[in-house]
Amino acid sequence: MAFLGIMRVELMMAHRHISRRWKQSLLVLVSITLGVAAVIVFLSVTNGFQADLTDRVLGLTSHLMVVPLNGPSFENPKELISHIMQIPGVAMAAPGLFTQGLVTFGRVTRSVQIRGILPEAEFEICPALSKLSTGELEDLHSNQVILGKGVANWLGTDIGDWVWITFPSRRTEAFEVVAQFDSGIAQYDDSFAYLCLEDVQKLLNTPQVIGELRVQLQDPFQAELVAHQVRDSYMGIDTVTWRELNRSLFDALVLEKRVFALVLFLMLVVAGFGIANVIGMHVVQRQKDIAILSTMGLSLRRIRYTFVLQGVFLGIIGALFGCILGLVVSWAIDVFGLPLPGDLYPVDEVPVQIRLTDILFALLGGIGVSMVASFLPARRISASLPAEVLRHG
Repeated sequence: MAFLGIMRVELMMAHRHISRRWKQSLLVLVSITLGVAAVIVFLSVTNGFQADLTDRVLGLTSHLMVVPLNGPSFENPKELISHIMQIPGVAMAAPGLFTQGLVTFGRVTRSVQIRGILPEAEFEICPALSKLSTGELEDLHSNQVILGKGVANWLGTDIGDWVWITFPSRRTEAFEVVAQFDSGIAQYDDSFAYLCLEDVQKLLNTPQVIGELRVQLQDPFQAELVAHQVRDSYMGIDTVTWRELNRSLFDALVLEKRVFALVLFLMLVVAGFGIANVIGMHVVQRQKDIAILSTMGLSLRRIRYTFVLQGVFLGIIGALFGCILGLVVSWAIDVFGLPLPGDLYPVDEVPVQIRLTDILFALLGGIGVSMVASFLPARRISASLPAEVLRHG
């Protein structure tokens, strides 16, 4: 209360200056509001795309992959699977074998990454394969293949067609296309094919060989912790988490978010220049009034506070209005939907995920820019003797 009593004069003059120049103040207020709202809306949409990408990746890949540290296969995969299933947080573990090959249909050939799987275990390991765009996972048997949508489109195949697959062992076998998957992630849809594990083992001339263990966790965001426990509890193995496997995707998305957040933050800086310009012109025009206040005993520091309070007030109000506007727009996009072209994006509508940290970032950013922008011109208030100012004013 004592502080407010001391600052009563500064608050009164700041309010009077803002009300007298309400048009300029309104323009500054609108610019800050739009800048803060734009930051919140963009970050919310970016969070939505990131969450959607995470869901798609988690639906198509295992949360944790265990691979042999020395050699292409495990010495005792059954014992290792039993050991992994006893680790807290592990929901399911299934064997697999990964290789590369060439898929040929007619005169068209495509290089693919081949994963040998146990179809009955993939329902828990890879939920996305249980919801295929065409066909069913149960249809996968010996001499049959599931192709990514991009691979199928490139080859021109459809359900029921037969393709030839050539393996690194130089063996070639015909497989019937029984299903297609469409994850919405190009690096998977354009390059992956799933076969029965026994077929891959046979055509690689490695019967009973297991090259990887795909692990499903109860909480995928604990993958690093579980991976550390797996490595420490069993010798001769290494682990790859779903984040490490898709690091390039998430790094690109995070970089994009940071770059655009910086660009939008520059909008707030531009609004700050508007505050600095308004207060700077006010300081120049009010030199005579400043001198009179100084002769009446008001210190230059308190006079500077008067101008700083103008910018801070506009910044706080503009940032609050911007937060409200940003939240309303984000909520409207989430509830009513904003359509996207299906041939360009893996989702039909713009996804939205509002985070408290983004709101605080935009709010504090708008207030901080306003404080700096108002403080700099306030420093221009001259410390000259009031008599000199009045004589030449």
